[in-house]
Amino acid sequence: MAPESTLWTMVLMLSSLVLPPQSGPQDGPRFVASSPGGFRTDRLSLRQIRIWNSIRRVVVAADARGRPVHPILYGLWCTVGQSGHPVFVELITDQKKCSNLAGECAFETLDPAGRMYRIRLRLFIPTIDRAYAGEQPPQEGLVFIPFSGLSREERYAKVLGHELAHIDQAVRDPDYLRLLQEICTEQIAIAAGVGTDGKPLSAGALRARWNLIWPLVLKSDRPAIAAEAQIYRELLTRK
Repeated sequence: MAPESTLWTMVLMLSSLVLPPQSGPQDGPRFVASSPGGFRTDRLSLRQIRIWNSIRRVVVAADARGRPVHPILYGLWCTVGQSGHPVFVELITDQKKCSNLAGECAFETLDPAGRMYRIRLRLFIPTIDRAYAGEQPPQEGLVFIPFSGLSREERYAKVLGHELAHIDQAVRDPDYLRLLQEICTEQIAIAAGVGTDGKPLSAGALRARWNLIWPLVLKSDRPAIAAEAQIYRELLTRK
Protein backbone atom coordinates (compact mmCIF):
# COMPACT_ATOMS: atom_id res chain seq x y z
CA MET A 1 0.00 0.00 0.00
CA ALA A 2 1.73 3.16 -1.17
CA PRO A 3 1.41 6.22 1.06
CA GLU A 4 -0.87 8.03 -1.39
CA SER A 5 -3.39 5.16 -1.13
CA THR A 6 -3.43 5.00 2.67
CA LEU A 7 -6.42 7.28 3.13
CA TRP A 8 -7.84 5.13 5.87
CA THR A 9 -10.31 7.19 7.84
CA MET A 10 -9.25 5.91 11.20
CA VAL A 11 -7.75 2.46 11.19
CA LEU A 12 -7.79 0.31 14.32
CA MET A 13 -6.99 -3.19 15.92
CA LEU A 14 -6.76 -5.27 19.20
CA SER A 15 -5.14 -7.46 21.95
CA SER A 16 -6.02 -10.94 23.07
CA LEU A 17 -8.61 -12.21 25.53
CA VAL A 18 -9.24 -15.88 24.83
CA LEU A 19 -12.70 -17.19 25.72
CA PRO A 20 -14.22 -20.59 24.93
CA PRO A 21 -15.94 -20.77 21.53
CA GLN A 22 -19.68 -20.27 21.54
CA SER A 23 -21.80 -23.15 20.32
CA GLY A 24 -25.09 -23.24 18.49
CA PRO A 25 -26.55 -23.05 14.99
CA GLN A 26 -24.97 -19.76 13.89
CA ASP A 27 -23.67 -20.58 10.44
CA GLY A 28 -26.76 -19.87 8.35
CA PRO A 29 -27.42 -16.47 6.75
CA ARG A 30 -28.97 -14.16 9.30
CA PHE A 31 -29.09 -10.54 10.36
CA VAL A 32 -27.95 -9.65 13.85
CA ALA A 33 -30.67 -7.98 15.87
CA SER A 34 -30.08 -4.43 16.98
CA SER A 35 -28.00 -4.33 20.18
CA PRO A 36 -25.85 -1.75 21.95
CA GLY A 37 -22.53 -3.37 21.06
CA GLY A 38 -20.87 -6.26 19.28
CA PHE A 39 -20.56 -7.07 15.60
CA ARG A 40 -23.48 -5.76 13.56
CA THR A 41 -24.32 -7.18 10.14
CA ASP A 42 -27.22 -4.81 9.38
CA ARG A 43 -25.32 -3.40 6.39
CA LEU A 44 -24.68 -6.76 4.70
CA SER A 45 -26.65 -8.41 1.92
CA LEU A 46 -27.59 -12.09 2.23
CA ARG A 47 -24.68 -13.02 -0.05
CA GLN A 48 -22.32 -10.97 2.10
CA ILE A 49 -23.74 -12.59 5.25
CA ARG A 50 -22.64 -15.95 3.86
CA ILE A 51 -19.12 -14.63 3.32
CA TRP A 52 -19.06 -13.17 6.82
CA ASN A 53 -20.19 -16.47 8.31
CA SER A 54 -17.43 -18.29 6.42
CA ILE A 55 -14.92 -15.91 8.02
CA ARG A 56 -16.51 -16.42 11.42
CA ARG A 57 -16.11 -20.19 11.10
CA VAL A 58 -12.36 -19.70 10.70
CA VAL A 59 -12.24 -17.37 13.71
CA VAL A 60 -14.21 -19.57 16.13
CA ALA A 61 -12.80 -22.94 14.97
CA ALA A 62 -12.08 -25.21 17.95
CA ASP A 63 -10.17 -28.43 18.50
CA ALA A 64 -11.57 -31.67 19.94
CA ARG A 65 -11.26 -30.24 23.47
CA GLY A 66 -13.16 -27.08 22.56
CA ARG A 67 -10.08 -24.86 22.60
CA PRO A 68 -9.71 -22.10 19.99
CA VAL A 69 -7.62 -23.26 17.04
CA HIS A 70 -6.47 -19.67 16.42
CA PRO A 71 -6.27 -18.19 19.95
CA ILE A 72 -4.84 -14.78 19.01
CA LEU A 73 -7.42 -14.20 16.29
CA TYR A 74 -10.23 -15.55 18.46
CA GLY A 75 -9.09 -13.43 21.37
CA LEU A 76 -9.23 -10.28 19.27
CA TRP A 77 -12.69 -11.25 18.03
CA CYS A 78 -13.95 -11.70 21.59
CA THR A 79 -12.33 -8.56 22.94
CA VAL A 80 -13.79 -6.30 20.27
CA GLY A 81 -17.14 -8.10 20.19
CA GLN A 82 -17.52 -7.76 23.96
CA SER A 83 -16.17 -4.21 24.21
CA GLY A 84 -19.66 -2.69 24.29
CA HIS A 85 -18.97 -0.66 21.14
CA PRO A 86 -21.13 -1.42 18.07
CA VAL A 87 -18.96 -2.55 15.15
CA PHE A 88 -20.82 -2.34 11.84
CA VAL A 89 -19.39 -4.84 9.39
CA GLU A 90 -19.20 -3.92 5.70
CA LEU A 91 -17.94 -6.32 3.04
CA ILE A 92 -17.09 -4.50 -0.18
CA THR A 93 -17.69 -7.09 -2.90
CA ASP A 94 -18.01 -4.75 -5.90
CA GLN A 95 -14.73 -4.63 -7.80
CA LYS A 96 -15.44 -1.04 -8.86
CA LYS A 97 -15.59 0.11 -5.24
CA CYS A 98 -12.22 -1.39 -4.28
CA SER A 99 -8.77 0.19 -4.26
CA ASN A 100 -5.45 -1.05 -2.90
CA LEU A 101 -6.86 -1.27 0.62
CA ALA A 102 -7.55 -4.77 1.97
CA GLY A 103 -9.40 -3.52 5.05
CA GLU A 104 -10.15 -0.51 7.17
CA CYS A 105 -11.80 0.47 10.41
CA ALA A 106 -13.28 3.88 11.06
CA PHE A 107 -14.72 5.53 14.12
CA GLU A 108 -17.95 6.97 12.72
CA THR A 109 -18.81 8.61 16.04
CA LEU A 110 -16.62 9.37 19.05
CA ASP A 111 -17.96 9.48 22.59
CA PRO A 112 -16.01 12.10 24.59
CA ALA A 113 -16.45 9.93 27.68
CA GLY A 114 -15.23 6.83 25.84
CA ARG A 115 -18.30 4.80 26.85
CA MET A 116 -19.47 3.96 23.34
CA TYR A 117 -17.98 4.50 19.90
CA ARG A 118 -19.70 3.66 16.64
CA ILE A 119 -17.17 1.76 14.55
CA ARG A 120 -17.17 0.69 10.90
CA LEU A 121 -15.16 -2.37 9.89
CA ARG A 122 -14.65 -2.93 6.15
CA LEU A 123 -13.07 -5.79 4.25
CA PHE A 124 -12.43 -5.25 0.53
CA ILE A 125 -13.03 -8.76 -0.78
CA PRO A 126 -11.81 -8.39 -4.43
CA THR A 127 -8.63 -6.67 -3.22
CA ILE A 128 -7.87 -9.51 -0.81
CA ASP A 129 -8.65 -12.10 -3.49
CA ARG A 130 -6.22 -10.61 -6.01
CA ALA A 131 -3.46 -9.67 -3.54
CA TYR A 132 -0.03 -11.14 -4.21
CA ALA A 133 0.37 -14.10 -1.85
CA GLY A 134 4.15 -14.25 -1.46
CA GLU A 135 6.72 -12.32 0.52
CA GLN A 136 7.08 -8.62 -0.29
CA PRO A 137 9.82 -6.25 0.86
CA PRO A 138 8.74 -3.31 3.05
CA GLN A 139 7.68 -0.24 1.09
CA GLU A 140 8.75 3.03 2.70
CA GLY A 141 8.90 1.17 6.02
CA LEU A 142 5.45 -0.42 5.72
CA VAL A 143 5.62 -4.18 6.43
CA PHE A 144 3.53 -6.70 4.49
CA ILE A 145 2.49 -10.07 5.96
CA PRO A 146 2.11 -12.66 3.15
CA PHE A 147 -0.99 -14.68 2.26
CA SER A 148 0.84 -17.74 0.95
CA GLY A 149 -0.55 -21.06 2.20
CA LEU A 150 -3.93 -19.62 3.18
CA SER A 151 -7.37 -20.41 1.81
CA ARG A 152 -9.64 -17.61 0.61
CA GLU A 153 -11.53 -17.51 3.92
CA GLU A 154 -8.28 -17.55 5.89
CA ARG A 155 -7.06 -14.56 3.88
CA TYR A 156 -10.19 -12.66 4.91
CA ALA A 157 -9.69 -13.74 8.55
CA LYS A 158 -6.08 -12.51 8.55
CA VAL A 159 -7.10 -9.07 7.30
CA LEU A 160 -9.95 -9.03 9.82
CA GLY A 161 -7.44 -9.72 12.60
CA HIS A 162 -5.33 -6.76 11.49
CA GLU A 163 -8.31 -4.42 11.72
CA LEU A 164 -9.48 -5.86 15.04
CA ALA A 165 -6.06 -5.18 16.52
CA HIS A 166 -6.37 -1.50 15.56
CA ILE A 167 -9.80 -1.31 17.19
CA ASP A 168 -8.70 -2.93 20.43
CA GLN A 169 -5.67 -0.69 20.77
CA ALA A 170 -7.70 2.46 20.11
CA VAL A 171 -10.50 1.53 22.50
CA ARG A 172 -8.05 0.71 25.31
CA ASP A 173 -5.50 3.47 24.78
CA PRO A 174 -6.70 7.10 24.49
CA ASP A 175 -3.25 8.18 23.29
CA TYR A 176 -3.43 5.70 20.41
CA LEU A 177 -6.89 6.94 19.49
CA ARG A 178 -5.61 10.52 19.48
CA LEU A 179 -2.74 9.42 17.24
CA LEU A 180 -5.24 7.96 14.77
CA GLN A 181 -7.32 11.13 14.91
CA GLU A 182 -4.24 13.22 14.15
CA ILE A 183 -3.34 11.00 11.19
CA CYS A 184 -6.91 11.09 9.91
CA THR A 185 -7.07 14.89 10.09
CA GLU A 186 -3.76 15.22 8.24
CA GLN A 187 -4.70 12.68 5.56
CA ILE A 188 -8.02 14.39 4.87
CA ALA A 189 -6.26 17.75 4.49
CA ILE A 190 -3.56 16.26 2.24
CA ALA A 191 -6.20 14.56 0.08
CA ALA A 192 -7.96 17.91 -0.25
CA GLY A 193 -4.66 19.59 -1.18
CA VAL A 194 -4.79 22.14 1.61
CA GLY A 195 -2.82 23.14 4.68
CA THR A 196 -3.93 23.49 8.29
CA ASP A 197 -5.32 26.93 7.41
CA GLY A 198 -7.43 25.48 4.62
CA LYS A 199 -5.44 27.20 1.88
CA PRO A 200 -4.24 25.25 -1.19
CA LEU A 201 -0.72 23.83 -1.09
CA SER A 202 1.67 23.09 -3.93
CA ALA A 203 2.55 19.51 -4.82
CA GLY A 204 5.93 19.92 -3.15
CA ALA A 205 4.38 21.28 0.04
CA LEU A 206 1.89 18.41 0.12
CA ARG A 207 4.69 15.89 -0.27
CA ALA A 208 6.61 17.57 2.56
CA ARG A 209 3.53 17.43 4.75
CA TRP A 210 3.04 13.77 3.92
CA ASN A 211 6.68 13.05 4.80
CA LEU A 212 6.02 14.50 8.24
CA ILE A 213 2.93 12.38 8.87
CA TRP A 214 4.24 9.11 7.40
CA PRO A 215 6.30 8.14 10.52
CA LEU A 216 3.10 8.44 12.55
CA VAL A 217 1.32 6.16 10.07
CA LEU A 218 4.06 3.56 10.52
CA LYS A 219 3.89 3.92 14.30
CA SER A 220 0.12 3.45 14.34
CA ASP A 221 0.35 0.29 12.24
CA ARG A 222 2.88 -1.54 14.43
CA PRO A 223 0.36 -3.15 16.85
CA ALA A 224 -1.77 -4.34 13.92
CA ILE A 225 1.21 -5.73 12.00
CA ALA A 226 2.43 -7.59 15.09
CA ALA A 227 -1.00 -9.15 15.62
CA GLU A 228 -1.36 -10.01 11.94
CA ALA A 229 2.02 -11.78 11.92
CA GLN A 230 0.95 -13.91 14.89
CA ILE A 231 -2.38 -14.70 13.25
CA TYR A 232 -0.65 -15.71 10.03
CA ARG A 233 1.51 -18.18 11.95
CA GLU A 234 -1.59 -19.54 13.71
CA LEU A 235 -3.38 -20.09 10.43
CA LEU A 236 -0.38 -21.88 8.91
CA THR A 237 0.15 -24.09 11.98
CA ARG A 238 -3.17 -25.83 11.37
CA LYS A 239 -2.20 -26.88 7.84
